[in-house]
Amino acid sequence: MASPAPFALLSTIKEDGNTNLMAVSWWTFLSNNPPTIGACLSKKGLSGKLIESSGQFALSVVGENLKEAALKCGTSSGRTVNKSEEFGIALESATEIAPKAVSGSRIVFECKLKDSKEVEDHVLYIADVVSCSGNSDISQLFAWDGYKRLDSLK
Repeated sequence: MASPAPFALLSTIKEDGNTNLMAVSWWTFLSNNPPTIGACLSKKGLSGKLIESSGQFALSVVGENLKEAALKCGTSSGRTVNKSEEFGIALESATEIAPKAVSGSRIVFECKLKDSKEVEDHVLYIADVVSCSGNSDISQLFAWDGYKRLDSLK
């Protein structure tokens, strides 16, 4: 009943240098000065462990052209699937961090971990935004009915 929620693909860097992607709608702005974002991830997932080890992540607010591929990112694990290759999601180098960002995003926030707080079965990762870029002509995706579907606000 809280739909829609802003949707993004969060990217982290694996030990082998490949980029891991995960679907996330539990993210929010926390501060304007300095610009700070919070992303809440399950303790069970790979992405949180990768954020803790590297101290970095990118949050790519993707557009309608990735609706189907982005939804699939929420149905598989980065432990066994290279999601960008498997689902045809193009990546590009970030300017300030090691994880790559999703190409053609409405906005990309490049983040460096500042703090983390355990919240029951999740961890809230608090990060400074060290760079951002984007294209306002791209329609942003939102998660509707939980993660049952992704769509823009038409």
